[in-house]
Amino acid sequence: MAWLIGSFVLFILFFLIIIVIIFKKTKSAPVPTRTVEKKAPTLDSLIQVLKSEKKDVKKVEAALSYVVDHFPFPENENAANQHFKFVYFYAKNPLTTAKMIVNMQKRLSIVNPKYVKQIENFQMVGVEARNK
Repeated sequence: MAWLIGSFVLFILFFLIIIVIIFKKTKSAPVPTRTVEKKAPTLDSLIQVLKSEKKDVKKVEAALSYVVDHFPFPENENAANQHFKFVYFYAKNPLTTAKMIVNMQKRLSIVNPKYVKQIENFQMVGVEARNK
């Protein structure tokens, strides 16, 4: 009879421990968030946006703004080839309107007065390639 009472008490203790574990409010430690650093776009990545973007005009406009603000044309004309490629692909992109192309020419010409003629030439070549 003693073993019956002992096993009953042991069962009750086991049951209480299970209930305490289940209903105990656990204090969860805050999960540390990883900050993902955004890499600054390069001129090549912005050209890729112009080559591939066919749906979102805002991305095309953002690429222009970023180039105007962060990528001034270099002094050496040979080093400016990537910038001219940007002008070409901006004018060639099917999402750009005539108003956007004129705006691009004005903004880049103001920032880079030395390259006004080259900007205009690459813009015209891009527009012609777009029409083909």
